[in-house]
Amino acid sequence: MTNDTVVVQLLEGLGKAKATQDDVFDQHAANLGKQSKACDRLQRDLKAYGIALKAMIQAQKTLRETIRDLYEADWPDREHVCALTQSLDLQWDDFEKVVNEQLMGSVNTYMAQFVDLKAKVAKRGRKLVDFDSARNNYNTVKASSKKGDEDPKVVKAAADLQQAETMYKDLNKELVDTLPATYDSRITFFVDTLQTLFNAESANHNECAKYNKTLVTHLDSLGNAFDTLRVPRPEPSEVSSHPVSDLSNGGTNQSHRDSVVSAPVGTPRRPSPPLPPSVPSQAPAAALATEPVKPDTTEEEKMRNQMYPVRYFYIIQSLNASQESAAVKGGKETTQTKPKAIEKDDELAERTSQNPFEENADTASTNPFDEAEEEQPTTPTAKTRSTEVKQEASQNTSETTETRKVMYKVRATHHYTAEDVDELTFDAGEVIAVLESKEEDLLDEGWLLGIKQSDGVEGVFPANFTKQI
Repeated sequence: MTNDTVVVQLLEGLGKAKATQDDVFDQHAANLGKQSKACDRLQRDLKAYGIALKAMIQAQKTLRETIRDLYEADWPDREHVCALTQSLDLQWDDFEKVVNEQLMGSVNTYMAQFVDLKAKVAKRGRKLVDFDSARNNYNTVKASSKKGDEDPKVVKAAADLQQAETMYKDLNKELVDTLPATYDSRITFFVDTLQTLFNAESANHNECAKYNKTLVTHLDSLGNAFDTLRVPRPEPSEVSSHPVSDLSNGGTNQSHRDSVVSAPVGTPRRPSPPLPPSVPSQAPAAALATEPVKPDTTEEEKMRNQMYPVRYFYIIQSLNASQESAAVKGGKETTQTKPKAIEKDDELAERTSQNPFEENADTASTNPFDEAEEEQPTTPTAKTRSTEVKQEASQNTSETTETRKVMYKVRATHHYTAEDVDELTFDAGEVIAVLESKEEDLLDEGWLLGIKQSDGVEGVFPANFTKQI
């Protein structure tokens, strides 16, 4: 700096040169400014936090009010849920008061002292200038006086100096005692303020956590009551149609049943059972008359599996074996009485071997498994052979069932009514054990083989009517 250091800093702040220096006080004044800025920042951010907290609490109240309105009267624990949400509202209100009233009041009170201290520091600076001015004036007057201390001008300058010095030193002493204590109080202020804030937050969150856990428990009860609160479902209606196809030369009528059961979207539909190979539905009449159709053995077995459940298989084999034995024996007739067990088997075979494609007893049979020969009298030897075949078929069936592996279990989600003899009928909630399927089962896509646990009935069922357990 030039010009004699700007005329000695404007004559040392108009104290007219040589200002009094106090480094200790200057440090205290710098600490006061630093502390004031820190507290001002805390006050500003705490106020913003309180405003945001108030807005959040208002949003929470609106949400909880919506929850109370949407929680239906017939749902379980409705009164408890409403009471808990209201308790949450009160808890958050208490926390908001701690932040916006208690904490903000404490910070504002603490910040108010800085205004007075800064005013005193400024006043002390002015008194220091007055003291320097009086001192410099006294020294100048005394140096220019020829009478010495008895000169009235010197006496007056000395009195002004004494008065200025007294006022400066009194104010300076007060600030030197106050400023360090104020600066040290920042520690206790921060401790008290932050402890109040964090204790209030901790208590609020602990209480809210208890209420929220209780609400979760009540909502679990509501979820468990779903089956009792759900809207009742009507039973699915069945629509049946019976198209009849007439064969001009065959003289037989074949009825096909096609039952449509209402089901969820995406339910696989099993194809209608194919016609027997011996009676093609679209064959010309001339072809039927001139070319006898010989059913393939493999196709015959497949058709038999489709038309007859497993529980009827041994009876059909018994009847076929009896008729074959009777045809070989020819005209041998016997007058011996049938055993009672064999008579029961015959009666059961007559009841269960009815072809599902026959409309009545008077129409000609179109069962491809019926023998062409007329019924022959049954001999005891044939009956014995029938019993042996029955036992052998029963053993084979049990062995096949035993070798079936249970893959997993499912629970029915919808009611299903069987459309065919090999299908299962079940209600929602029933448990079905899914069995290992084989190629000979001829399962369509989306169908499974299983056994109902309620009655042990085995059959196929649509997979999308169930859910795996």
